[in-house]
Amino acid sequence: HNHFGLHMPSLPEGRLCPPVPNRCNYVAWLKQLVLSNSTDLYRFCNAGDASQNQYRGIDIGTGVSAIYPLLLTTSLFAKCSKLSCNDTQSTKWKFLATDIDPVAIESASKNVHANQLQDEISVALVEQSPSSSTGNVARGPLYAAMEVAKKESMFNQVEDADAKQNDELGVGNYPKFDFVLTNPPFYATVEEVITPRAGDKRSRTDISINEGVYSSANVESEGGEVGFIEAIIHDSSFFQHHVTWYTSLIAKRSSLDSIYQKLQSVEGIWGNRGQIRTVEFQQENIYEENGEIKKKEHNARVRWGIAWTFERAVGRVRSCMVRGGLQSFVVSIPVSDDVTDAINEVSSRLITYFGGVRESLKCIDEYRERNTDGTTNGVVKERCITVIEERFSGASTSHHEQDNRNLPHEGHFVMDAFISIKNTHQNSSDNVDVEVCLEIFAHTTYGMMFVNKIRGQMPGEIGRTNRRWRRLLKRQLASSSSSPLSSKS
Repeated sequence: HNHFGLHMPSLPEGRLCPPVPNRCNYVAWLKQLVLSNSTDLYRFCNAGDASQNQYRGIDIGTGVSAIYPLLLTTSLFAKCSKLSCNDTQSTKWKFLATDIDPVAIESASKNVHANQLQDEISVALVEQSPSSSTGNVARGPLYAAMEVAKKESMFNQVEDADAKQNDELGVGNYPKFDFVLTNPPFYATVEEVITPRAGDKRSRTDISINEGVYSSANVESEGGEVGFIEAIIHDSSFFQHHVTWYTSLIAKRSSLDSIYQKLQSVEGIWGNRGQIRTVEFQQENIYEENGEIKKKEHNARVRWGIAWTFERAVGRVRSCMVRGGLQSFVVSIPVSDDVTDAINEVSSRLITYFGGVRESLKCIDEYRERNTDGTTNGVVKERCITVIEERFSGASTSHHEQDNRNLPHEGHFVMDAFISIKNTHQNSSDNVDVEVCLEIFAHTTYGMMFVNKIRGQMPGEIGRTNRRWRRLLKRQLASSSSSPLSSKS
């Protein structure tokens, strides 16, 4: 209550009492994910009304506390952080909070009413339905929540241009949501819950079977958090565009790796990097000593978050920016009366190089804005050579077998080579240093492999300092010195 302004009158014994800071990290990340829809995705559900900063989501397995909906609807998370917002605007959240446990529903409802949020948070009991399928219809925890949602007046479906198509797919009667969140059951069997902890041998008395165990109906699937999230992935393949972001908190790194690998083969996602987001949450253990806040070393609690969407990401989405490796290089150009000649020369070399690469590439020579220091004051407009694959430059192009229909319009990757003068020497015999800064966005494994190949060759090719250029320049020099004109002189 002191830190978050929440009233929690109901926290029954023997049930999970979640550590709030880690949950706070999750909802803070989720909020930024949802608010970035307009810049990161070509289209999104807009289930609430993004123009009015209204969003709605589902909390699967809300527990006795309903902590996630309560946190997002507090004033702490109400302030809008979009660039288009002013300080007077606030973000409004509508939630469907579901659980299979009647005790959890009763307790969560008390907490919601204690904070007078019953108009923003609808708490609903759902039937326990282990993941199974009948034909093309998913039957997992998300499906159970959506069945309840379509009966809730709070989430009445708004007609849109896709309504007819959605009806044909069999999902037109379900409402749309901006996100789904869940903190899945950790254990796969009851035996794991009743077994004392491996470290201190204490019994697990603070958790119920419903909260801690998930057993998949599919014998080929895992239980626990991996099986639970896989069941939501199965459901999401059915609902697809009815939810913009499907998300989950994850307790183990091995579970994160397993889920990430699973998403590589889901139709409509296919491992596209702009459609899968991961994050690591580190919550330090702090304590007070003599009035001073201190941190315990080497004792951070680590959790992970994962999100996926069936919406197409834009070409320059920040999550696909290639970090590490070659980011910039300097080319020395002989000085002339006009330093812009040096920029023109480097631009010409870049276009010539890309044109000679084995794959067919398209170069766009233009001026683009670049952020040099991460602030609005650091935005400058510079000469830029943008590179994409030729087959993505027009609507009538044909794609290769590596392509999928959810790629950005620019294809597997976008490379922006920004060109600027780094240093102009006072001595006229010196060269002009021209800096080439690379901003690369790779959306697939194929795109990453391709850009790593061509960017590694760029300093030597553009600077004309690699072995190929040294040999070529040596032959040119030898040819020039042996020409009849030089012999006569």
